Amino acid sequence: MKKQRLTGYGVATMFAMSLMLAGCGNDEASTDKVEEGSTNSNTTDDTMQDKDTVTKNADTDYGFNSLSIEADVEGDNDAIDISYDRDNDGTEAEYRYKGEQKQGDDAMTELDAKFKNLKIDADTSEKEVISEVERVFAIQDASRLEVEIEFSDGTEKEYKK
Repeated sequence: MKKQRLTGYGVATMFAMSLMLAGCGNDEASTDKVEEGSTNSNTTDDTMQDKDTVTKNADTDYGFNSLSIEADVEGDNDAIDISYDRDNDGTEAEYRYKGEQKQGDDAMTELDAKFKNLKIDADTSEKEVISEVERVFAIQDASRLEVEIEFSDGTEKEYKK
């Protein structure tokens, strides 16, 4: 029984000390302002993370769950940077193509028709995947082209030119 009292007193003492340390040098108004700022900061972070979230065509099955395309074109490193990711948490899309940049639904508006025209699967050869990506996304004379895909069956592949 003494151990329970000591444990209870120990917890109470630790709690009281943490309250004293937290309040040391601050009045209640200052503490409230800090908490409000923290809350707003988290909300801002959440909002920033949501910019690439997709609501349009979010459940469309293109034959893959994620796709990433990076290309250097005409001396411009990463002139093309496209990413699409669909999982249980939702769908995200980003589209950067030679200076044009879009996220979320705006990116999916660009990508939907292209994805529907992309005729590849886990059995498609590397040469054919590269050729198909170049055709569908109008990528010409890329000095570097990298494509990473997670197909709907879970197969993950990486293709490079």
